[in-house]
Amino acid sequence: MDLVSFAFDVQAHYDPEKPLYISAENPSISLNASQMNTLVKQLVAGFQAAGLRKGEAVLLCVPNNCFYVALILGIIGAGGVFCGVNPAYQLDELVHIAEIASPRLVVVSKDIFPMVSRMCEMKGIPNDRIFLLEDLTVPDYPQDLLFSLDGKREVINDGNRTTGHPSDLQNHGQLPWSTLHDETVLRDTPAAYFSTSGTTGLPKLASLSHYSLIAQHRSLFENVPYEVVRLACLPFFHIFGAAWAVFCPLKYGEPVYIMPRFSLDNYTSNIFKYAITETYMAPPMVYELIQCERPLQQLLSTIKYVGIGGAPIDAESLSRFRSNLQPGATVTPVWGMTEFGPAALFRWGEHDDTGSIGRLIEGYDMKLVDSAGTLILADNQPGELLIRSPGIMTGYLGYPTHDEGDFFRTGDIAQVNEKKLHIVGRSKELIKVKGWQVAPAEIEAIILQHPDILDCAVVGILSADHVTELPRAYVVGRNGRKESVLGEEIYNLVRSRLVSYKKLAGGVTFLERIPRTPSGKVQRFKLFSL
Repeated sequence: MDLVSFAFDVQAHYDPEKPLYISAENPSISLNASQMNTLVKQLVAGFQAAGLRKGEAVLLCVPNNCFYVALILGIIGAGGVFCGVNPAYQLDELVHIAEIASPRLVVVSKDIFPMVSRMCEMKGIPNDRIFLLEDLTVPDYPQDLLFSLDGKREVINDGNRTTGHPSDLQNHGQLPWSTLHDETVLRDTPAAYFSTSGTTGLPKLASLSHYSLIAQHRSLFENVPYEVVRLACLPFFHIFGAAWAVFCPLKYGEPVYIMPRFSLDNYTSNIFKYAITETYMAPPMVYELIQCERPLQQLLSTIKYVGIGGAPIDAESLSRFRSNLQPGATVTPVWGMTEFGPAALFRWGEHDDTGSIGRLIEGYDMKLVDSAGTLILADNQPGELLIRSPGIMTGYLGYPTHDEGDFFRTGDIAQVNEKKLHIVGRSKELIKVKGWQVAPAEIEAIILQHPDILDCAVVGILSADHVTELPRAYVVGRNGRKESVLGEEIYNLVRSRLVSYKKLAGGVTFLERIPRTPSGKVQRFKLFSL
């Protein structure tokens, strides 16, 4: 079946009036299953009335909110392709995504409308294809849902450009969503374009079909012996943020409280306030939590399961975070990529302190190869990790398609120990020191153990004689320490813990912040330009 039908194919008994998608800031704003069904059908009618044709993209440039999933399903149900955009993007970044996706329609929030409006003007997207989404409210009666701004039609004037109000999308009655049944069609029909991280340059758009997104969910979902109540603040435009938010509430009656963005105080308070049992985080959130002075053991006492993904995290930080949870709670890395979704983790009840990223989940195949392409079969032998799955993308938009039967080269260097995966580094990030390979992640894990370091990233720089690369650490200090003294401490810490060729011979450089993607990955190409 198609993705929207799959989402509404309920697999658990629950009250259809039970709030499922809930604003953590204001829980009176929520959507239940009945309301979602009505709203999606309204949006299907609205998007089609606005001129959306089969296979065309809709750019969704809004922060997380409890209507986000309805918009995703409405776009796809109208025959379109969802393309989420980071609302923090600047003009050049928006233009780049628009050039790839060629969106027919744009939905934008009020605070970033001027920026998006300029992008639309540059790309020739007319006024009547831009819809504003702001200050959402839901009437008490589910059969007549409206987006509203104080009950009045909203017009924003930006020079000669105006835009209507999202209720324009809801003034066309209701239409059933487009259904698909043939497996070949499901495999070939795009449902979403997700932006890659852009860690080495401009991001691409990975095209995920109805079939691949459904396959990802089937591999990922597992029944657990506790009541699932989630808190979501990872962005829904990112595949890791969307992985549990789109299907789980509707299919299984598992409510999700939604935050527009992460803030430490609100995040921990919401976990306590709503008795959250599951949440998903990016490593920078963990680093901030383990260094805060809030009573975490009390605030996080209801947590049963935490998945940490989007970027690598070291075992020491995981252990420190886990110490703030109840003894039975599971904290796991979640490894995956935009191109095929989450692929490795530890399930609830399994505890690991080896630094592993988890076990490959059902539906995914892997192999390791060395630099010559030779298959690696032995444990503890590193090689590039290749993945095959029904959940894999059809390809990057604008590039040749990817054959599902082929293994996808992840660029991650990994090894296996007792069926547990360990990521050693990235093939493109490995530093070549006089013939030795040095993984930045290994050095970063050591540096982050220093109590006066908030964040760090390691890259290779060319030596003065151009003979070899040398590891250099970029660090963000804390507690106002003198940089020269702290830098020497960092150098000595690494030198005392690792073999000599891994020393920071390229030096230690202090920054105000490490450039990262929204999911937490280091944008190393920006460090090379410093």
